[in-house]
Amino acid sequence: MGAAVASVVAMGLNAYDGYGFYDTTVTDGIETKVIAVAPGQAGKVFNIEWKATLTPTPAPQGSKHGAEVTWLKVDITQKLLDEANATMIAPPDKARLEDRSGRTWTVEFDPGDRPTDRLELGKEYKIEGLAIVPAQVANEVELSFRTSDYRSGTPVQDFFKRDKVGPPVANVLLFRRR
Repeated sequence: MGAAVASVVAMGLNAYDGYGFYDTTVTDGIETKVIAVAPGQAGKVFNIEWKATLTPTPAPQGSKHGAEVTWLKVDITQKLLDEANATMIAPPDKARLEDRSGRTWTVEFDPGDRPTDRLELGKEYKIEGLAIVPAQVANEVELSFRTSDYRSGTPVQDFFKRDKVGPPVANVLLFRRR
């Protein structure tokens, strides 16, 4: 029993150390740029248009949560506006809902039928997700997520050549509800 516990602890420490390495080498020096999007409007990053809506939805069958929580359906629409960015296929990253006091909740997405190589110009791609929040903040939480500058077909050796792509910036779209 002791050996099993020691093994699990060792694996956990190794994973934590690996994340620490990632956090300090891969994300080091990345500036975060928050782009606020007015209610009902679209946000644009890399000539890709993003829209988002949050609507209450019934709890999934078998949910053990009571009336103290609200399930929210998160609908995101992505539309390519410039053919030059057709290979920017990455889905939203680090999606979360945040209330006025700064508390956050994650959003889980269904990958759907998004393309894995190229986006079509002008076509809207639907990305659906679910989140669960306390009922008292369901009408105030705001959605944010990171967009990605990843392009399909990028050679692996080019991923770490930051000098060729300029200073890294993490663009975060923040969809306002008020």
